[in-house]
Amino acid sequence: MDYRLILGIAIGVALGVLAMALFAGQSQPQTAAACPTSVEAIKKRGKLVVGTSADWPPYEYVEGGRIVGIDIDIARRIADSLGVQLEIRDMKFSALIEAVKRGDVDMVIADMAVTPERERQVLFSIPYQVDTSVVIVRRGEAVSGVEALRGKSIGVQVGTVQEDWAVKTLGNYSKIVRYDKVYPYMVEALRKGDVDAIVVGGVVGKALVKRFPDLEQAFTVGVRYSAVAVPLCAYDLKIQIDRVIYDMLQSGELERLISGWVERWLYGS
Repeated sequence: MDYRLILGIAIGVALGVLAMALFAGQSQPQTAAACPTSVEAIKKRGKLVVGTSADWPPYEYVEGGRIVGIDIDIARRIADSLGVQLEIRDMKFSALIEAVKRGDVDMVIADMAVTPERERQVLFSIPYQVDTSVVIVRRGEAVSGVEALRGKSIGVQVGTVQEDWAVKTLGNYSKIVRYDKVYPYMVEALRKGDVDAIVVGGVVGKALVKRFPDLEQAFTVGVRYSAVAVPLCAYDLKIQIDRVIYDMLQSGELERLISGWVERWLYGS
């Protein structure tokens, strides 16, 4: 599925429910006074501390010694709306939920999919994107569905919905190889033949096969919603983030941002 079509789905289908979620969030109990992460605390500190995992281009990756990408620009827009500086902390994807629960970071943005298990641990913003997961293989491999992956080695990132899918779908038949970093480690493992396939997000997969012609997309797996995570108590911060995301979706800014970063990563130096 083309990333522009995915974006069209996100904007065309989701905008109506986003407005409802935004205003519904305002009726939640306000516990900011007892919460280590709050709008007031962030403004007093003068910076928004954001956790991410900078190995998932074009959402977050290292370029010229700096962490950049789609999610970083969204985080910057949120910081600007609060009138504070932005601080990015890079960590393993599998450590992000615990970091925001402890208050080590104010929010997490890492193309993180909303799942029931995660919703029990953190509070999610309205979604900023609808995406799929995709299976990527070396070009020319005869992989057209799940059955073709039986007995193969499958690369996944620890703590992701892609790992969950691979374990539940293929865990009894295939070797699941876990990586802390998707790019370049997991991608290079596939290109060298250390694994037979990898499972990543749809936009990430689209970018990878364009950048590396020796790879191709085999098939897609389901639909997922990406959102920003904050502590369960941080309703006031969620409302602020929801407003920023809603405005970016409605104005078309988010679609332009995603398209621009995909092209930059594909054709940049």
